[in-house]
This record gives sequence, structure tokens and C-alpha cells, in this order.
Amino acid sequence: MKILQGGAPKCGNFWLYQIMQQLLSRTGHDTTSFIQTQPIYELARTWDLNYPSQASIDVLDVTDLQYSYRISSIFRMPITDISTYVARTNHVWTHSPICKRSGELLDLFDKKVYIVRDPRDRAISASKYYTSDYMLKYYPQPEKNAERYLEQHFEELMLEWVWHVYDHLRLSRRHNIHIAFYEGFLLDFQQELGRLLDYLELELNRQQREELQEAMSFATLKTKNPKHLKKGQSGYWMDQLTEEQAAKAEMIAGPLIRFLQYPEHKGQPMTYATVWPHQDFEQLKEEIIYSQQPLYQE
Repeated sequence: MKILQGGAPKCGNFWLYQIMQQLLSRTGHDTTSFIQTQPIYELARTWDLNYPSQASIDVLDVTDLQYSYRISSIFRMPITDISTYVARTNHVWTHSPICKRSGELLDLFDKKVYIVRDPRDRAISASKYYTSDYMLKYYPQPEKNAERYLEQHFEELMLEWVWHVYDHLRLSRRHNIHIAFYEGFLLDFQQELGRLLDYLELELNRQQREELQEAMSFATLKTKNPKHLKKGQSGYWMDQLTEEQAAKAEMIAGPLIRFLQYPEHKGQPMTYATVWPHQDFEQLKEEIIYSQQPLYQE
């Protein structure tokens, strides 16, 4: 079984990767890795990366012009034959948005899993990550304070999330993409795990599911990956965003936030929808564009 997992950065991709690796391993599936067969791998294991297993993960970047594989933010190489690459791995991680090559890529994998997270929490998490010591070492930039970074980049972080998520939802039925929720694994791990198992057509008994939940708990993973994992919470945007930022989030992402049934206002309980109100994505796109109009009238 060949699995492609995707998601906008800082939406729980690392957590999802660990869960799916555990599922493959515990159900007797091969976890062959392309990058571990490359000459760079042994050297990369000595690098100061963001978490211990980072050098061993098959990370794929996709653009209209090129496929490439990489190790974290440090090493990148082009892929000349994507079919050969996919034949040599069983689990690939990508942050890439939908582009002209995406259809070809999606068709090469048996299963596709895309993780979604509330964009307001994601923006806060991304700001902390982009101002972390690790990122500043490899991608130096003048702003080192996470709150100020969020103020300066909030609009672009929200826009990135909207179109990254929208395009994957739009294509989910055509390409049989399973939509997983970060909040689902946080709030009801077993229910979200059950949805994932059903999609992957894998089986674990009750004891195995409980053991997996313990092994994949945020607290357990954070102990092993302290630089990469921080909060493991949902809804903290309600306390940390200013009223102006919350209003801008509504302007940029409001229609998609409501489509996914995330809370619209501060003080509401965390909710999300695994079943959507409709499949008319052209209508949803029009609603998003209309909502964003004030951005381009200022």
C-alpha cells in the first residue's frame, strides 16, 4: 500500500506521519523509505535537525515545473521520474499545494490522507515555528519574536491555509482523499483513528488501538521531540488573537471555517465537521472570494 499524506505546514503533519507509520508497522505493512537508500542519508543523520527521525522521512515537494525530494530545510534534489520514486517508497509526506502536477501524483498512490487544523490555531503555531531557533538557523529573517511575526504575516498565513485546504477538499471526492482532523486526534483520538483505519482498510483490535493511542499521545511524542512539538491544544486562538486578527480571519477564511464547522467566535466550544453541508465547491469558492473582497479594496 502506497500512502501520500498532505497538509498545510503546522497542521499536525508530524503527528499524522507518526500515527500512520505505527499503523503500517503494527499491521505488518512495509515501511520502505526512499531517502534511507540515498548516499546523503547517513550524513543527514548527523545533522542538527528539528526532531530525531527527520532525516528518514520521504518528503516530497511538488510544483508546476518539478518534483523534488528533500530532508528538512537543508537538502533538496530534483526527481526526474516520479513513478520510479514512488515505486521505492510506501509513505510520502508533502506540504505542497495543489498544482498542475497534482493529478498525476495523486493517481500514483493507493491512499491519500490530508490533515486539516483550525487556521487560527495554525497561524499561531506557524509563527512560533518560523521564529524558532531551528528555523532561524537555516532561514534567518529579521523578526525573531513570534507575536510580532504573527502580526506581520497573519494575512498571508490565513490566505495560504484557505486555498491549500480548499483545493484539497475540492478534489477529495475525485481522488478519494481522506480528510483527517488535528482536532479529532486531540479531542477523540479513537473516533478519528477509526475513521482513518476504515479508509486505509486496516484492522486493529481494541487493545491495539488503546496501545497506539498511548504511544501516539501528544505528551509522549513531545517528550521525544521537544523542539518540534509545543502545545498540543485546540482553540487557543480565542485567548491569543486580537479582536482585529479574529475579524481578519473571518474576512479571509470565514466561509471555509463555517463549511468545516469550526467555531466562528471566541468562547464557543471546539467543533468540526467530518460530513460537509454540500459538495458545491464552486459556490464555496465564490463565497470565499466575496468575503475576501475588502482585502483588495483597502
